[in-house]
Amino acid sequence: MRTGVAGRCWASVLLILGPLTGTGCETRGPQSPHVLTKLWDKQTLASFSISQLEAFASIACGRCPMLSRAVRCTRARGGLGPRPPEVWKHQAYAYLREEAALAQRQARSMMRHVWSNYEQRAFGKDELKPVSGRGTNSWGGLGQTLVDSLDTLWLMGFHEEFDRAADWAESHLDFNKNLNVNYFETSIRHLGGLVSAFVLSSRPGLLGKANDLAMRLAPIFPSPQSTKQQLSMSDLNPGTGRLQDWLDGAKRFLHQVLTNLTDTSDFSGEYDLDLGDLVEDPSGHFTNDDKRAKKDHTALPLSDVNLQTGKTNDLAGYLSLAETYVPLEWKALALLTSNCSYALHQDQVLHVLNESAGLETRGYAAILLKKNGYVHGMQDSRISLGSRGDSFYEYLLKDAIFLGAHANPLTLSVWGAFRAKLRNLLVEVDLPRQARKLNRKGMSKGSSRIE
Repeated sequence: MRTGVAGRCWASVLLILGPLTGTGCETRGPQSPHVLTKLWDKQTLASFSISQLEAFASIACGRCPMLSRAVRCTRARGGLGPRPPEVWKHQAYAYLREEAALAQRQARSMMRHVWSNYEQRAFGKDELKPVSGRGTNSWGGLGQTLVDSLDTLWLMGFHEEFDRAADWAESHLDFNKNLNVNYFETSIRHLGGLVSAFVLSSRPGLLGKANDLAMRLAPIFPSPQSTKQQLSMSDLNPGTGRLQDWLDGAKRFLHQVLTNLTDTSDFSGEYDLDLGDLVEDPSGHFTNDDKRAKKDHTALPLSDVNLQTGKTNDLAGYLSLAETYVPLEWKALALLTSNCSYALHQDQVLHVLNESAGLETRGYAAILLKKNGYVHGMQDSRISLGSRGDSFYEYLLKDAIFLGAHANPLTLSVWGAFRAKLRNLLVEVDLPRQARKLNRKGMSKGSSRIE
């Protein structure tokens, strides 16, 4: 008997495919959905949509999938009937390729539509209001939509549009503003947008803007606290410690991404980077300032920081788990700028969370935290993979993939613990039975049906 998440997903595939294939092949009996496991593993099958599963059932029975031009079916002698996978697997792959191409074309069409309107009506503004068609600076005038769209424009092949947007970012985007910004949102949208746009295009001005923003956000990081895995000065020295291992692995990863850069790029010879100098740490927290360390008891980055003054704020009185840890953007920037402190700050956050929540044992943490990393006493504080918790677990996976075997050992350990505990957090519900139960309750109170 199958158990666990994979078993439940596979059971769902059987429920969908069973009736479809059982009634689909009129002359030779039902086509077993188990034959699909010869083409894909069960996890992949469980990820397909109902329409895709319907198409596979049609192809397996000799029918043409609805609206498909890539799959041509011919009626065999004796009528339609189930066919062995080796006969129809090429048609199944052709159908998926066709569907992917149509989806890609539709996505590009949608992007062209929304971007042309933004460029015409609100270029450089934070957002475009869809009803009035007017641009507005709802995020302090930092060109949020434009910066966040840079990598999407490049990846979708809109290079002329990308160049116009990048020109604006290099010449008009100004972070020297007396403006409080959210650390998490600004990191994932502006910092991530600029770093990825530079990696894709090799335009040095974009990297300069990203580094300028990071320097202004850096005061958000608190002084390192004493942990079981204490950061030592040797970790900051070139050629020694785990930081060197991190940089070596990250270089190999980004070299794969950067293979298409031209040899004439201004940065073409600067990817063999040395570690950053300790004195270049913009936050000033990785220095031997004992007075500062004793005075500052905050262990996690606060929610907001002023881009001009560097003053930090805890506006809500609590911190969200999802907004404390943003390793990918900061570690990529650490590699590109040689500033090792950008990476160390993120690892320090994970160390604090592990000590306060026991992540290596429990696998997960509460979504609302105090500044010292421990659980906040609010009623809404709970374990959740949704809002206020989701990004933390996503970043564990991303950080592990980004650096692979050279990732922080704590990252790999916590991610492994989370995966092991995840199946115990899932609840299997018999939806039809639950609906009948709720319906009976509703009828007993005078209601005729459940909406």
